[in-house]
Amino acid sequence: MKAQEIHPQLHRINVAQFHLMLAAGVLTENDRVELIDGEMRDMPPIGPTHNGCTGALLMRFASTLADRAFVTSQGPLALDRRSELYPDLLVLKPRDDLYQTGHPSADDVLLLIEVSDSTLNYDRKTKLPKYARAGVPLYWIVDVQHKSIHEYQDPDRFARRYRQSRSIAEGAITATLAGVEVRVTMTDLFRF
Repeated sequence: MKAQEIHPQLHRINVAQFHLMLAAGVLTENDRVELIDGEMRDMPPIGPTHNGCTGALLMRFASTLADRAFVTSQGPLALDRRSELYPDLLVLKPRDDLYQTGHPSADDVLLLIEVSDSTLNYDRKTKLPKYARAGVPLYWIVDVQHKSIHEYQDPDRFARRYRQSRSIAEGAITATLAGVEVRVTMTDLFRF
């Protein structure tokens, strides 16, 4: 009789265990790590173009939506029991506690933005289905390499995709958030 080959299972952790690792100092805030489906994934370093685009978006959304929405950059977003991601920009529904008593969830999100300098395929193939499944209503990928913005809206939670998408490479893109129209031009972001 031939022995059956065993393939060890991947050991996954949950968000609570991830936070315990942070609290114990196993991971620090300098460790750029996200938790996706129970797997810790290293995030690439932030280069100058990525940082500049994120900063420009933060200034645009924070100034336009002051007192209407909570705008944060590279903070945690708890998607489910096994996933906590750190998007480049989140525009969130206002909350009296300013998100000091708990991380935002997908239900709090008005707009989520990932700035992609070298991770376009990852942002589309790994993160997009997670965001759609969680019900994030509006997702933008700022594509640094192609100087464009890819917009996804109307999530189909069961199919893990967005029903509507478009790409903008010239002019401007707008989003109405908290009753305010925010306009971002390509020249706001790409000055190189």
